[in-house]
Amino acid sequence: MKRVELLARLKSAQVHDLYRGKDITTLTAFMNNTELEKHIQSFEKGIEASGDRRAKTANA
Repeated sequence: MKRVELLARLKSAQVHDLYRGKDITTLTAFMNNTELEKHIQSFEKGIEASGDRRAKTANA
């Protein structure tokens, strides 16, 4: 995946309510694409997990 695409994914994660107001992008300047993708995946997993918790809370 191209770096531009990875940075777009990171930007979409940063605007999510879970990470709003937190700086999750600064260190990415020092990461290669593989490290950056792993970094992004960790945030995307957090978003998925928070969505699962919200769905369970809404159904309860």
